[in-house]
Amino acid sequence: MKDYYKVLGVSESASPSEIKKAFRKLAVEHHPDRGGDEKKFKEANEAYDTLKDTTKKQEYDTMKRFGSRSRGKGSNFKFTTGGFDEFFGGDFFEEFMSGMGPTRQRYRQRPRGNKDVSIRITMSIKEIMTSVKRTISVKLPSGREEIVDVKIGAGIQNGVVLKYVGLGDDSNPNLPRGNLLIRVTILDSDGFTRRGNDLWTDKKINAFEAIRGTEFSIKDLQDNVVKVKVPAGTQPGSVLHLKGKGMPVHENLNIKGNMYIKIHIIIPRLSKEQLNKIKDL
Repeated sequence: MKDYYKVLGVSESASPSEIKKAFRKLAVEHHPDRGGDEKKFKEANEAYDTLKDTTKKQEYDTMKRFGSRSRGKGSNFKFTTGGFDEFFGGDFFEEFMSGMGPTRQRYRQRPRGNKDVSIRITMSIKEIMTSVKRTISVKLPSGREEIVDVKIGAGIQNGVVLKYVGLGDDSNPNLPRGNLLIRVTILDSDGFTRRGNDLWTDKKINAFEAIRGTEFSIKDLQDNVVKVKVPAGTQPGSVLHLKGKGMPVHENLNIKGNMYIKIHIIIPRLSKEQLNKIKDL
């Protein structure tokens, strides 16, 4: 299975803009019409086509990380690649191909159309523990109002942009409609903070519970009650690890991140009599 992050020279935590910038650099360097390496150009195009798409990227990351657990399909994981001019668009395309004579005719210029429409929606990490549907009202530049049903995949990452082709501006009836771009903002909730696919929260216990060990219950983001054991001798700042209790990574395969609980120990104020009772412990 190819490592698309290595192909583009970016980290797995790279932002969409960093991925795009890395591909642009490689595409210019290796484009065959400029004497570049055609194999490397195609490989970079394939990597970018996967990592730019939210759904493909999530599927790829899942298979890359959990391939051996995913019914043995990791080694056969493939994506079809998109077109070169789909990435660059008109202005950069014209600049890139300028001065190259007849070779410019090989590429089909992107057709003109109405403008894209961008909106934002906000959701909590609790809402996206499973796939959800939302009905959104969109005010188009033409003045018309459009009602759109949007499906939000379980565990979607913060800042992802969902693209709906042909649901954008329709001001000019003689041109194709623009696209609708929905940026999803994900907020922490219910005392949990998201870090990648993992969930973090805090729990306070007193010093005696830390010394003896204790057990407490915590409600996860799907309202399930989970019992947590604190071992005797737990130190301040210790982190308890609950495997598979984090954010969904792949809903169909039931793969999830982990939950981490940071323990904070409260020192009680004792009376002189109480201190005398425990001084010899």
